[in-house]
Amino acid sequence: MRDHGGGIAMCFAQIGVPVTVLEIKQDYLDRGMGVIQGNWKRSLKKGKITKKTLKKWNECLKGTTSYSDLSDCDIVIEAVFESMKVKEDVFTKLDNVCKPSCILASNTSSLDLDQIASFTRRPDKVVGCHFFSPTNVMQLLENVRGKKTSASTIATVQAMGKMIKKVPVLVGNCWGFVGNRMLGSYGDECNHLLTEARA
Repeated sequence: MRDHGGGIAMCFAQIGVPVTVLEIKQDYLDRGMGVIQGNWKRSLKKGKITKKTLKKWNECLKGTTSYSDLSDCDIVIEAVFESMKVKEDVFTKLDNVCKPSCILASNTSSLDLDQIASFTRRPDKVVGCHFFSPTNVMQLLENVRGKKTSASTIATVQAMGKMIKKVPVLVGNCWGFVGNRMLGSYGDECNHLLTEARA
């Protein structure tokens, strides 16, 4: 489980929403769940949460290595690395196992959401949910609408963002969306400053 996946899981468990975390290997899952536990135990040690709260959060968290355990989920948020080939494999499997009403969200930060949606038979239920790192801390959530994303799917992820105490903004499908596209421009200007010997 990468940092984003664990952070996303924490956001939901911390408000009492049951979360199933999927990994491809048990050792990856154990490592990821260990990171979550480490974060929560540090909060406990600092007095930010109680043992009762920690217990409640842990009761909301379940790990698995089987896609079939996602069959009854209302929303699945994919957080694999930025490879369209990997996204295709994941979304094809999710589309086959998840119930028809399930929303399939991608945490992609720059890939074409419409292409990701094309890997499924439910493009109206495919949406981008781009969390910023560290996911359990940063408040911004870019919800990305594709050409076929339905109004109800958009409304659901916008409400979901508020529910997990994020600031959801709705953006269109383009390279980098808004956050990373702006970041690219900042980076370019930094390079210009360096090459002009002004920084």
